[in-house]
Amino acid sequence: MLGEIGSVLGMLLAVIVILVMAWWVTSLIARQGVTGLPGLMAGQNANELCVLRQIPVSRGERLLLVRLHNRCLLLGTAQGGVSLLAELTEAEAEPWLRQPPEGTTADFRKLLHMSTKK
Repeated sequence: MLGEIGSVLGMLLAVIVILVMAWWVTSLIARQGVTGLPGLMAGQNANELCVLRQIPVSRGERLLLVRLHNRCLLLGTAQGGVSLLAELTEAEAEPWLRQPPEGTTADFRKLLHMSTKK
């Protein structure tokens, strides 16, 4: 009888420990993102993927200009997923890949219009 109670208490303690650890990990991810977990993104630069600009097109749909390493991608997002719309050439991506001077911002609509001219 005492052995069964001890076994049940041990299992209950194990479940409590697992729940506390799950709560701690999810709160850590919520505060710092996945890159905040030590060792999880080891050897990877958190700045390899960066959303440079985004424009809402309609409810639930957006255009995103994303930098991935040294490439700029124009993505369309909707409830159904993400689609690659265009990959900017080096000349088109150059204004986005270099740091803008202090106090200036690039006009996304103007650069988007320039990059879609063929």
